Amino acid sequence: MKETSTIGFEYIAEKMHEQQLQLDSALMRSIQETPGMRGEALPYQFRSEWSVTCLLLFCFLLLSYALKNGKKYIFQHLKSLFQHKERSSLFDDTSGSSNGAVVVLSSLTCVFYGLFFFCYSIEKFPSLVFVTPREAIIGMYVFVAFFYVLLKWGSYNFINWIFFEKEQKRRWIQAYFDTLCGQCLLLFPLILLLVYYNLNFHIGSIFMLFILVFAKILLYYKGFRNFFSQSYGFLHLILYFCALEMVPLLLLVKGILYINQIVILNF
Repeated sequence: MKETSTIGFEYIAEKMHEQQLQLDSALMRSIQETPGMRGEALPYQFRSEWSVTCLLLFCFLLLSYALKNGKKYIFQHLKSLFQHKERSSLFDDTSGSSNGAVVVLSSLTCVFYGLFFFCYSIEKFPSLVFVTPREAIIGMYVFVAFFYVLLKWGSYNFINWIFFEKEQKRRWIQAYFDTLCGQCLLLFPLILLLVYYNLNFHIGSIFMLFILVFAKILLYYKGFRNFFSQSYGFLHLILYFCALEMVPLLLLVKGILYINQIVILNF
């Protein structure tokens, strides 16, 4: 009886040892890496960029401030884009708040164009995401947009100082910055759609082209009424418009493409 009991305990101990070995083996197999299907990397999304979100939030606060304090100026001068006055009215708003609204809205227009250049560059040159910090790219595009606006402002002042009277120069500069303010109000929702709602970039480009062409048509109309309203002034207006509008715009596009190529090749 004693020998039978001893054999029974040995059998139970042996089975428990075998079960423990099986558990240890299964645990080791679960720890070891096993090859599997490689996951697909998620595409780069603009809304995942913290710098873009912070910049758009800051732009929203500035835009709200400008609309709150310069609402009278904005509606007054956007209305004047479709009209022509030989002389300014005594009721026109020329206060410091209106000038501040012009600076804020014009600056925001440059920022929105810089963000659109960023979206365009990432769409056409995806390798830009990996070669340099995105914050540096955005800052570079915004700086290019600011430089483009300031360069045109300086060229307008220089050419108009040579050929036209003081009142004509003032009306033209005002019309130019009024169109920038109007573009700001149209560009902000477009940039939000591109960044946060995955608007197709080709559709966004069509809207952007429409905004730009509409602004150029308004400037063409204002230039004709302001400088070349005589019957023989049409050809002069074509030369003026091409020299100070179309050529700088083409140089801007070529400059953006050239900058992208330099960044990709050197970084």
